[in-house]
Parts: sequence; structure tokens; C-alpha cells
Amino acid sequence: MKILINFIPIKKGGGQQVASNFINQVMKNNDMSLIFLTTENTYIHKLLIEKHAKFEIIKDDLFSRVKFQILKLPQIIIQHKIDVIYTMFGPGLHVSNILSITGCAYSNIFFPEINFWSGNSFFEKIKLKLIDHYRLKSTLRSDAIVFENEAMQNRAEKLFNFPKENTKLILPSISEYQIINDNGFDLVLEKINVNNFNIVLLSGWHKNKNIEILPYVLLELKKQGYRNISFVISVSAHHPNSKKLATKAEEFGVAENLVFLDSVAPHNIPILFQHIDGVGLFSLLESFSNNIIEAWYFNKPLFISNEEWSRSICKKAAVYVDRNNAKNIADKIIKYRCDSVYQESLAVEMKVILNNYPTPKEKVELQIEFIKNIYSEKNN
Repeated sequence: MKILINFIPIKKGGGQQVASNFINQVMKNNDMSLIFLTTENTYIHKLLIEKHAKFEIIKDDLFSRVKFQILKLPQIIIQHKIDVIYTMFGPGLHVSNILSITGCAYSNIFFPEINFWSGNSFFEKIKLKLIDHYRLKSTLRSDAIVFENEAMQNRAEKLFNFPKENTKLILPSISEYQIINDNGFDLVLEKINVNNFNIVLLSGWHKNKNIEILPYVLLELKKQGYRNISFVISVSAHHPNSKKLATKAEEFGVAENLVFLDSVAPHNIPILFQHIDGVGLFSLLESFSNNIIEAWYFNKPLFISNEEWSRSICKKAAVYVDRNNAKNIADKIIKYRCDSVYQESLAVEMKVILNNYPTPKEKVELQIEFIKNIYSEKNN
């Protein structure tokens, strides 16, 4: 069986780390016949070169993608005698008579009751909803779907009648981090006051992430006399939204409790977690997030939105907050800080739930096994 692995949609964000874990593991298996697809000049492109993998690249523009889909992809299918296309994340690739399996991380398309794009303008909403419609149709057109989130898996069947036997829940694994000396990042870490209780938000600027609420949370903490709790954010201080956030923090007198790190490379995650005390994830929706499993792995409390998607993932291994209520978030942080029994019970729950998650090797084995099973069923 020859498998075409589609990494084209993975250009930035946490998906890069997930894809790199897959590549590092699967390239150790000499029995696999794999061809990779990737976008030019991405982290994944460079890793595939380093690993001496067989791959095809496309440029990151609309014309190149359309040309690839119409002309190049059929040629690759024929040339390499492809049996299965596996798209790890993103819109699947569909070719007549070729099995298509898609990993889905588009949480909002499975929660249509949530107004996910409410923070955008009227015309932006139209554009984004059209994109969502395309993503949903492309995902449901797949022969099988891999989910990271049980709530999404259940909703695929309940809302769209997608056969549950053609879905697979494969939980994420913790990353295998490369150890790289990065003196530049050591200088960045000096921004963090290690005498404070530091909560990190590993995120880019997106309305879904609710970073805008942080100055209001710090103000509530200040009102209750807690000046030693800080938020550390992986966004540039020079971003227009960061400047607005900093201005609001100055207005509230909490600017010293807001730290801008800029983006954090995957290999710097372990050392960052040595300098922080908790993880914040105040998203409206997520399929999953590396932040969750990293919090558990590095034994840091996770402060997360109290939503269906988060509860289905975290069970008892998180501190749930009302993402839209700054006082509630502040109160939950204070409760954790002041209750040693709660801290210990949460730490136990984190260790218990982490045991349910696969190693990087096990996760790849589960993916390949599912692909083989679906292929076998469709060809019998």
C-alpha cells in the first residue's frame, strides 16, 4: 500500500509540531511506502529535506494550489501508484477511486450553534463562513475522518450522519522536543519575573483565543490585592493588537504583569515551562491544543474555558473558568493559589489523564493502523 501524506495545509502554528512528530516517527519504519506533499519553504518542507524523504512541494498561492489540484496531483497519483491520501489536518484531497482519509481540527464546523466569527466584520464573516462551508463539505466527502476530540467525533455522526465506524478518535501525544542551545531565547526569558505566579498563553492573535480579556483579569486580581500574578503571551509586543493590550494594561496600572514573548519555537517549549507556573487557554472553541497536553506533561495547572469541547477533553484535569468573565477567571486563579489540597488533587488528575495519551510512536502506529483498516475494508 502506497500512502500520499498531505501536509500542504500545515504552514504554521501547533500543526507543525504534530506533523514533525509524525515525520520523525514514520521515517523510522522502513516498511512504509510514503510520499509527502508540503508547502514550499515551510518548517515541514525543511524537515522533509533533512530526513531525505520523498516529497512534492507547491507554492503558497491560490493559483499554484488550483494548478496543483487539477494537473499535478493526478500525475503524482499515477506516477507513484498511490492507494490512499491521508491529509493530517485541513481540507482533504479527493481523487476518483483513491481512498481519502482526513484528520479534522476545524472545531467550529461541528459546533454550528456557536457564533464563532462574531468578532469580525460583515464581509469578513461572509468570507469565513464560505470557507467553513468548503471545509465541512471537503471533510464529509472523505472516506474516513480522524478526530482528536470526542465531542467532535460524536457530532459528526449526530449532526451530519457520518458513519461512526468510519471515524477514529486518536488522542494527541506529547512532542519529542529537540534539545537546541538558544542563547537568544535565554535573553527573552529574562522578561519573566520568576518571583510571580506566571500563566502562559501560547497563542497567536485570534478573536477565538480571547487574549483581550487579560488586562481586565489583572485588574480584578489587583482589586483583590494580588499583584504577583502575571500573564506571559507568545505574541510580539509590536503587533497592533499587542499595543492596544499594553495601552489598556497601562490604563489599569497592571502593565508590569503583562509579558510579551513573541512566538516560541517548539524546541524552546521545555525551557519556557521551567519559567512559568500555569497555562491559560480561554478559547471559545478548539479541536485540541498542544497547550493542554503540555500543561499536563510539565505538571502545570491548566486554566481553561468551561465549554463542551474542553470538558470532553480535560475531564477533571483542569481549572474551568467563564472565559467572558474577568472576575471569574481571577477568582479561579486565586482559589487555586490559596488551596493546597486543590493543587494536589489537580496534580493527581493530570497524571491520571496523561496516562491515557499515546506516546509519539504509539500515535503514529494508531494512525497507520486505522489507514490500513479502512483500506482493507474498502477493498474487500
